[in-house]
Amino acid sequence: MTKSNHAEQIETITSSQKHDQSGSNDEHIVELENTGRRKFIGYMLKGSSFAVALHITSGAIRPQDANARLLGIPELADELDLTDLLLISGDPFYYDYLIKITSDNRVRFELPRMEVGQGILTAAMMILAEELDVEMSSIDATLSPAEIRRATGQITGGSHAVTSLWDPLRKVAAALLHKIKLSAAVHFGISVNEISTENGFAIGNDGSRIAYSELTAGVEGRNDAARLAKPKDPSQYKIIGTPQKRADARDIVTGKLDFAMDLDIPDAMPTVVARPPSLGGCVITYDDSEAIGLPGVLAIKEVPLDVDANSSGVAVVARSFGEAFRARDALNITWSEGAAEHLSDAEVIEQLRAINLPTLPKIPLATDSVGGEFIFPYLAHAPMETMTAVADATGSKIRVWTGAKTPLAAQAKIARELGVLPTDVEVNVIQSGGSFGRRLFFDAAVEGARISQIVNRPIKLMFTRQDDTKFGRARPLSLHNVKATYTRGFLFSKKVLSFDHRAATAELDLEHGFGEGITALGGELAPAAFSQTVWHSTQLVQYKFGVTSLLLNEKKFVVPTSSWRGIYSGTAAVANEIVVDELARAMNKDECQFRLEMLDDERSKAVLRKVSREGKWGRRMKRGRAQGLGLHKEYKSRAAVLVELQTFKNPEKECKVTKIVVALDVNRVLNPTGLEAQVIGAATDAITYMIRTSLHLDNGAIRESSYGDFEIARMRNTPPKIEVHFMPPNGETPGGAGELVVPAAAAAIANAFARATGIAPRRFPLRDFYPEG
Repeated sequence: MTKSNHAEQIETITSSQKHDQSGSNDEHIVELENTGRRKFIGYMLKGSSFAVALHITSGAIRPQDANARLLGIPELADELDLTDLLLISGDPFYYDYLIKITSDNRVRFELPRMEVGQGILTAAMMILAEELDVEMSSIDATLSPAEIRRATGQITGGSHAVTSLWDPLRKVAAALLHKIKLSAAVHFGISVNEISTENGFAIGNDGSRIAYSELTAGVEGRNDAARLAKPKDPSQYKIIGTPQKRADARDIVTGKLDFAMDLDIPDAMPTVVARPPSLGGCVITYDDSEAIGLPGVLAIKEVPLDVDANSSGVAVVARSFGEAFRARDALNITWSEGAAEHLSDAEVIEQLRAINLPTLPKIPLATDSVGGEFIFPYLAHAPMETMTAVADATGSKIRVWTGAKTPLAAQAKIARELGVLPTDVEVNVIQSGGSFGRRLFFDAAVEGARISQIVNRPIKLMFTRQDDTKFGRARPLSLHNVKATYTRGFLFSKKVLSFDHRAATAELDLEHGFGEGITALGGELAPAAFSQTVWHSTQLVQYKFGVTSLLLNEKKFVVPTSSWRGIYSGTAAVANEIVVDELARAMNKDECQFRLEMLDDERSKAVLRKVSREGKWGRRMKRGRAQGLGLHKEYKSRAAVLVELQTFKNPEKECKVTKIVVALDVNRVLNPTGLEAQVIGAATDAITYMIRTSLHLDNGAIRESSYGDFEIARMRNTPPKIEVHFMPPNGETPGGAGELVVPAAAAAIANAFARATGIAPRRFPLRDFYPEG
């Protein structure tokens, strides 16, 4: 992009407001012929005219109250959010664990969730050790395979894992401990109240000890009676709330832990796939005469690709991956054009702009507004471990080993693809190295099962980094029109009247089984309705801004998508917080004080006060440096982030985050060490996608291919220290935290950039569009 083009992208805060005020809504209305009448009427009912009417009415009723606020219309997420929906759906299946006491008095535990580096295996072991009175080191924990009886209780996603484990696992363990005490009471011939427990032993009133293994074999299967069990009072906690290192950390760094590619499955041979040059492309013809004769090559076959077989490629099975790669590169393949051979980012943006709903019109002379159009690009999930699967479809029982956050959906999809019953498919869930939403889909498992069936032998399928970046799933490109309207304050002080957010995004593919966790229809059967459910159960405005409306429209493009961190919040909530900053300045308020005045709950105010105090908000900084704030409320938790950012006159140098301070309220912190690691990871991800990198759709293909050109944040891009402060416990059940900090940190970066440069950021990553900053 030329410098002049960059200049066109830059809008100062003032000019942005002028531009927004002059923008015509009529054009949008003409383009929205397909907008439903009911939806449009509902939209208009929440218009700024309504807001002004409310404002006038409230003033007439209570003219003496100069600080009277407009009544807000609650969003769905204010009352029933995605966490609630997932918990309600999964609850009937949550009281189902395998907790076995082995003959050597150890605890064998299976976790019916997916561990991808977020630390939930360690968190679950802490809960179990606490309630069973055993050492964490005496627990051998693995992941449960896909089990149909678990239904919606075996989903990992939406930052609800610890929340969903909290009560069920504590109560099942507490019920098991009570059973152990009863058996010990019989053994010692005393009252159960005289039995104590310690490190896997029941102790009688005379100090006699008996191992748990001599009293019980443990529990397995559904255990609804445990709902009545009484877990420990928090005042008795010895493990929960204490810093604990990850139980699997040593095994990971020493190579002891087996990932899918490390598994020794008999006769499973390395397999790679030659994929089309553009998305959706297919094989027309291929010549394998040279490749088939190379050493070690066992089979070469054309295979359908993707979960839905939207394209095709050529699979190569060999004795080693090196031999498979050499044969793949020796293939001579003629490809068809992809589904959108000439589609690029610019066309996607224009098509999204055409379907986006209009923001509310302003009232001439009476009101003013801030805001504008925000564009977030496609983004790779980029987990360290690429998609992998071991598959054996040679017999009557299909067996797959893979990392899957929705293993039952993977099982069902494989069964349909291979024409067998789900009960004939065994999906073994293997711990994996990273996800960020990528492993909600199970592309490698489906492709692996197909290939194994076609070549009639067990295989080990590995996506290369290039496969995963160019053909994997991405966070959808999205466009957001955000506008906040306020009175001009001729006679009275300025007041915020309305806050509108209109999002138009490339369709987020939710057909990965997550839908079954929320709706009876499921995301696969009614993806559009499910998208709206997820949007409205996650998006809210946590400020007293009068009439608020947050609407989503989507359009499907060729790029395969999957939820990225925060689902919609990683973009929508960021745009909101940027406009909150601009609104504060328009109201002649300090950005922090304005938030404190307008926030609608005390927990959000508390984390903001904490972070502003610890981060010394408002301190004087050198030219080109500034602080920025961001807040986020979701998953029953709150986060506030303060960022300090440095910009450079040299356009070759990207801006640098020099300090991050985070305050977090998750009700109860289970493992401070694990949570701090999650926070630091989330803040680093925010640096990646706000400042550094993105995917580019270029003539039907993704331009980037690896970490060399999809430049995630390195050590040099992160501040030397990220301060993390936890608020005191204020509730029993831990809230979600995995994705909580991402939107808040991203917004704080953008707001610091705006305050340092005077540029209103509208398109990301910053270094691509604002090199002057």
